[in-house]
Amino acid sequence: MKLIGGFYELELPGPGSGPHPDAVALNTGRACLMVMLDVLRPKHVHVPFHTCDATVDPFRELGIPTSYYSINGDLEPVDLPALDDGEYILWTNYYGVCGRTTEKLKQQFGGQLLLDDTHAFFRGSHGPWWSFTSARKYFGVPDGAYLFAPEDLALDVPRNDRATVDHNVLRLLGRQQEAYAAYLAYEKSLDCSVRRISTVSEGLLRMIDLDLVRSRRLENFNYVHGRMGALNGLTVDPSPDDVPFCYPFWPKKPVDREALYRDQLFIPKLWQDALARPEEGFDVERQISVDLLPLPVDHRYTTTDMARVVDHLLRQLT
Repeated sequence: MKLIGGFYELELPGPGSGPHPDAVALNTGRACLMVMLDVLRPKHVHVPFHTCDATVDPFRELGIPTSYYSINGDLEPVDLPALDDGEYILWTNYYGVCGRTTEKLKQQFGGQLLLDDTHAFFRGSHGPWWSFTSARKYFGVPDGAYLFAPEDLALDVPRNDRATVDHNVLRLLGRQQEAYAAYLAYEKSLDCSVRRISTVSEGLLRMIDLDLVRSRRLENFNYVHGRMGALNGLTVDPSPDDVPFCYPFWPKKPVDREALYRDQLFIPKLWQDALARPEEGFDVERQISVDLLPLPVDHRYTTTDMARVVDHLLRQLT
């Protein structure tokens, strides 16, 4: 029964088209992967070692066997196996700049390739391939992920009513320490449950100027690459369809991260949980997790902001 009266709820825009209307909008990337795996029920999946534990959790939850494969220093997979029936490979478009590799793997493995596009929000559907992306990686929303399926899905799951915008609002208000603490607590609360995207995120995403976001990201990325490409230990060569998640910069000598923080430049370390895995080898992936700087190029910033980041790094590296 609809509640009548009382204080006002958060105001959201009315009906309209949000991102990816051809996808199933769920709460998290983990939820997308859970649905994908539940439909396919693979007997084995080869998963990149260079990924977070949140990607591995759905396999554990569903009891699906996995093994890790390696990537090289240019973020390309190496020593991939031939696949038997019922086997699949999960591939990640790392940092949103590996679209060319994605296309090669689609040709190599066909429908046995599963695509993690959480760093490639604007890529959209791959047609007959299963894929998913994440709104939380690109926008200030508490939940939201999009599953692209090669078949119609009849999902009867409730809306996500556990989303909170506390960390987003605190960040907007400039209360950074409180915001970060709230963010960590919220991240820790997320699990593999499958729910529809919350009404909050669905409404907020309808308000975003996606064309502006796309163009700003590309402009910022190209600016940083133009000034830092020669110093980058990675060969960065996005496809025409890639709208990067960040500028992945692998410095050729160590960078003082504390100096970055003192200059109010908060560059995260991604996928640190992989460092604690007991598997031997995967030295390249471990080194990337420690040394790579995922420089933000998103729509909150201009090339003037990018110049500040680049100038700081150049002072350290040259």
